[in-house]
Amino acid sequence: MNLFFLITLKILLLSPGKTKDPWNVPLTLASSPQMRAQLKNKPGIWMGKKDQIHQKHIQTAKIKKISFNKGGSTISLRLVFADGSKAAFKPEQYHEQTVPRFEIAAYVINKLLGLDCVAPATWRTITKKELFSKLVVKNRYLRKRIVREIKYNKDGTIDGEVSTWIKVIIPVKLESLKWRKRWIGWVSPWGRLNRKNFAYAAQISNMIIFDYMINNPDRFSGNNTFTDKSRKKFYFMDNTYSFYPDYEDIGNARFYLNQVRRFSLEMIRKIQKFTTKSLKQELAKIKNPPWKILSDKEIKAVMTRRNILLDHINKKIAQFGWSRTVVFP
Repeated sequence: MNLFFLITLKILLLSPGKTKDPWNVPLTLASSPQMRAQLKNKPGIWMGKKDQIHQKHIQTAKIKKISFNKGGSTISLRLVFADGSKAAFKPEQYHEQTVPRFEIAAYVINKLLGLDCVAPATWRTITKKELFSKLVVKNRYLRKRIVREIKYNKDGTIDGEVSTWIKVIIPVKLESLKWRKRWIGWVSPWGRLNRKNFAYAAQISNMIIFDYMINNPDRFSGNNTFTDKSRKKFYFMDNTYSFYPDYEDIGNARFYLNQVRRFSLEMIRKIQKFTTKSLKQELAKIKNPPWKILSDKEIKAVMTRRNILLDHINKKIAQFGWSRTVVFP
């Protein structure tokens, strides 16, 4: 057993003993109009506009220049359009931890779960000539890497995933010991949960459920959890390592799911309504993608995890009671 699991286990064991009144949870916050407004998601709407508007723009807007995004071991590009707006572009590449179509699939599942935490995403094809001619001067030293790592079609085009640019993101190191001590208690039925932490707890619960649905092992690997500039809303970013491997689930996703014992009523309802049919219908709205966004095997695996999720939630409700588990709106 590695150090990470030992530390987390210690936190879980110590949490009940440190809490003077373990059931003193402000459940009335779930019915507070102010709190409900803060936690309300608007699936299909991003920054006040319909997702389709964002998707059409980032898929068709004229590219002015291209640069590398900082950080990460894979190729992630920034497209700057003629009107000054931007988008993130992840091309097909020889890195198993970056599968562009998975970001699109994550966006779709985020929407089906009633969330608006993944930026609108779709596919886009650019040419090799366009990439090299519009690559900014300061990044031209990376040309050899681009040639070596990106997958090119026979006609010299490059397929990839393009996402709406988020102007400001604030990192929150939920994987750190300092933060883990806090939020593991927030999503546990014995931990204190005051007004200040309620909104974060609700979103972390939803985030871990979302990550389990898409089989994401990468959320807590470092620098992968972000909020908006107000520090009130979480963004679920960088999902290209998800759905892999595509069997039932993997260690990290299952481990973090097991920490969640407090849930959102709306999330439970969305999971119940989540079907193979609804997923395929939503995927079908993406017209003429260069690849199948999710294979039949990957869709089947998503539905397997969906069933495991409902079983997990039902068991926690039976164990701790509805009032101690279904505490978020």
